[in-house]
Amino acid sequence: MLDGRPIRIRHHADGDGMCASVPTQTALENFAARVYGDPSATQHTIKRLPSKAPFYETEDVVRDLNYALEDRERRGQRMPLLLMLDNGSTAEDVPAYRTLSQYDVPIVAVDHHHPDPDAVAPWLDAHVNPYLEGEDYAVTTGMLCVELARMIDPDLTDDLEHVPAIAGLSDRSDAAAMTDYLALAKEAGYDEDGLEDVGEALDYAAFQLRYNDGRHLVDDLLDLGGDSERHRELISLLAERAERDNERQLDATLPHTEREDLPNGAACFRVDLEEYAHRFTYPPPGKTTGKIHDRKVAEEGEPVITIGYGPDFAVLRSDGVRLDIPQTVAELTDELPGAGVSGGGHLVVGSIKFVKGKRETVLERLVEKLGDADLDEQLGSAAVAGFED
Repeated sequence: MLDGRPIRIRHHADGDGMCASVPTQTALENFAARVYGDPSATQHTIKRLPSKAPFYETEDVVRDLNYALEDRERRGQRMPLLLMLDNGSTAEDVPAYRTLSQYDVPIVAVDHHHPDPDAVAPWLDAHVNPYLEGEDYAVTTGMLCVELARMIDPDLTDDLEHVPAIAGLSDRSDAAAMTDYLALAKEAGYDEDGLEDVGEALDYAAFQLRYNDGRHLVDDLLDLGGDSERHRELISLLAERAERDNERQLDATLPHTEREDLPNGAACFRVDLEEYAHRFTYPPPGKTTGKIHDRKVAEEGEPVITIGYGPDFAVLRSDGVRLDIPQTVAELTDELPGAGVSGGGHLVVGSIKFVKGKRETVLERLVEKLGDADLDEQLGSAAVAGFED
């Protein structure tokens, strides 16, 4: 920014992604206004762009590159720095990075998904990920970026006291820092139930906004817009709508959710979301699978695995089972040539894609692998992080 390069912030369009990107955007805008002495200096230099997928899709990179080239032609801007938040650490991001490498576009990633450091290292100018420092996904990107925003603009500290707790609850973090973040939020007047409602409202708004950043609405949902009464009314309204739609989806899917007891002792629940879920409406497949999983965990206890699948995808959730979904995807890719297997996510929460004609083969082999996984009672406890796409 100091050398006149604009910044494009790409972030996963979920609660944690917005808790990461909005404070970072605000801090950068405040910094730019101080440096240039003009609040309008940020109008074309800092933009926030949500991504539906948990990786940098070709559709997104082509759109970003086209806009950057247009800005260079029309306004004489330099090519931007790309800041990837709650995204950008995996091999799935590499094709997009390779596209950007044809131009002068430096890339920085701040993420907490399980990384492929060797794959992304050649393309990243900087990479921040808790796995690289001996931590895991329980340290969410929202937590990291609130601290980053405070470093850029310390004056934001009081306004952001509750945001890390929202990020952690959105991604079901059990990090040691969660206790402190929840206490900090409570001191600022936010209880845990209310923060969970904020996370639900953010996810609901992200789904409806699709590719729009919803700048002012999201500010109000995070209580950063300056009107706390409006914040409370919006959260109540959107969280209630989200709960209504979640219950409607559960009413449709639970009667068709099938159980299979795996050799390792885990209960595996499977549901065909193409046939038995409301489509093109909230909640999307990832969220639907998560809600089914939560219900089954509450009813059955652990260990539980839930698979929501469609014609060419499967979404996995797990409690009490030691999975490594990125490794499982790599094994399926090698073992099933021609199945078009790809995917990833967190270790115990993620998604897999494949070609439609190989669905049964992929699902059968996937369940076999899940049945071989160790249980937490054998190796110790593990957390489950959100992965809603």
